[in-house]
Amino acid sequence: MNRISVAGANPHLSTGGWRPGSLGALAAAAALARCAPSRHVVLVHGAFMGGWAWDAVASQLRQAGELVTVVNLPCHDPGTSSMEGATLDAYVDRVGQAVDAEPLPAVLVGHSMGGMVISQYAERSPEKVQRLIYLAAYLPSDGQNLVDLAFSDTGSQILGAAEIDQETGRVSLARDALQPILCGDCTPEEAKVLRDRYHDEPLLPMATPVHLSAERFGAVPKAYVFTEGDQTITPELQHRMADAVTLAGAVTLDTSHTPQLSAPGKLAAALQHLLP
Repeated sequence: MNRISVAGANPHLSTGGWRPGSLGALAAAAALARCAPSRHVVLVHGAFMGGWAWDAVASQLRQAGELVTVVNLPCHDPGTSSMEGATLDAYVDRVGQAVDAEPLPAVLVGHSMGGMVISQYAERSPEKVQRLIYLAAYLPSDGQNLVDLAFSDTGSQILGAAEIDQETGRVSLARDALQPILCGDCTPEEAKVLRDRYHDEPLLPMATPVHLSAERFGAVPKAYVFTEGDQTITPELQHRMADAVTLAGAVTLDTSHTPQLSAPGKLAAALQHLLP
């Protein structure tokens, strides 16, 4: 397994001179290759966000020559407050629509809650998935649900801040908790975008267990992007989940839970490094 660590203002590969964030070099390499993309990168967002959170990363990956689709999960459209129709199966269906929109093998990138979704999709259609990449994401075992995994993470700051309303089927976070918990390294402008586009999260998908098998989900190669400054899914839980599988690659970023907002260049380059 190729494991790298990225930290500080001048991050580098532990084995040499690879620099995360050097998207100009990646784009030049793609142009030099004179070839069409060989894979389809599908980006799946996490809780309390939408596909918008991937905008900067998706743009940089496309500049580097990748074919990218950004998924917006059901009930996560801007301005949507209804939880109706939000189920784990519906989330997986939405990912399936994105995968099937292109003929190339898919690399699924799941952030946070999105890790549950890409795992279940890989169980459903392993032949369509070239690799799973987990970004500070829940990486479940068979029978686990997100709620159980979250409550096992005793160091997480989100546990004391989240309000669960079982009657309306939603989970909410106070606006003033968003930056310190989800994006402590965001600028004030980036944090404002997070607050402005925040919405409550449907509870049902979080409480639904995944069903995974060694023959299907287990056969799909996996990689992980660890986030050392994470207050949402602690590095301890990230490593505990990742240690339960065999990783094809790993990157460690010295960021908060959402590097797609605070460090999109670093993240885009790290994802490029982990692509098959």
